[in-house]
Amino acid sequence: MASKRSFVSFSASFTGLIETACILALAGTWLASLGSLHWLLDLFSHFRLQYLVLCLLVLVFAIWQRRKLLGLIAVVSLFWNASFVWRARPTAWFDHGKPAFTLMTFNVLYKHKAPKRVIEHVMKADPDVVCLLETDWRWHEHLQPLRDKYPHHAEELEYGAFGFACFTRLPTKSMTTRYFAHGLYPSLVMELEDEGKPLSVIATHPPPPMSSQTAAIWQKQFIEIAKFASTINHDLIVAGDFNATPWCHGMRLLQTGSGLEFRTAGAVWPPTWGLNLPMMIPIDHVLVKGELSIMQRTIGPDLGSDHRPVLVRLLRLVDRP
Repeated sequence: MASKRSFVSFSASFTGLIETACILALAGTWLASLGSLHWLLDLFSHFRLQYLVLCLLVLVFAIWQRRKLLGLIAVVSLFWNASFVWRARPTAWFDHGKPAFTLMTFNVLYKHKAPKRVIEHVMKADPDVVCLLETDWRWHEHLQPLRDKYPHHAEELEYGAFGFACFTRLPTKSMTTRYFAHGLYPSLVMELEDEGKPLSVIATHPPPPMSSQTAAIWQKQFIEIAKFASTINHDLIVAGDFNATPWCHGMRLLQTGSGLEFRTAGAVWPPTWGLNLPMMIPIDHVLVKGELSIMQRTIGPDLGSDHRPVLVRLLRLVDRP
């Protein structure tokens, strides 16, 4: 009589291959939790949504095959991933506030083949502050309608995929290019006013952390922005393509000690990049500090970029509960 096949005694059968794939996939859940130890491990952290779906599938497979140990690992992994996504839930309150203004951030893709679609969308949405990222010299003439529409603007178009063009109708004191980590990755610091109150807005686009060098710059940029934010005692917004999900180590670096929060009525886990790919992730964000909250967060349509525009409607608290 053949002995009962144990969980660890894999065969070369189809079931054994699936079990092996399950173990490798579930390992991503736990490697992602070690992101603070090494940049490569932090890359695993961006795919919590995918791990959630995967853990459900593994759990179904384990129940079907009566693999108790695999099922237990799947359940624990499922709840572990869910805990990270849960932290990206709506957190804002609106009992004591009034609408303030709107802001859009959009990585337009510097190689965009139809910039007119982007400009038409921005003109129709009509936000009070616009942060367009990845605008290079090829965008120069296409941006003219926005220059005509908004009284204040700043552009850095010579940085290729890390250029920007920002526009606002709010009263403006200054718009200054600042390098928080490296001379190749500019951010824009806007000192504005809203209803007579000071408002700072930082539009930023750190490099994707795909190597030890860019990961170091990515982390340093978040640390430096956090330090800068900690010195600001009035309303502050940091917006852009962070190349960071809400649950990665880099995002924790940005929020630690800075006072920056998502503070939104809508969840921040819906993907904004790669929506036509199975590895879609949320990496375009708006964080706030001070009396501001985000009363509405809308992810825009496919306009030909690999990102989607994010439009937020902000509210200012007049009396904290």
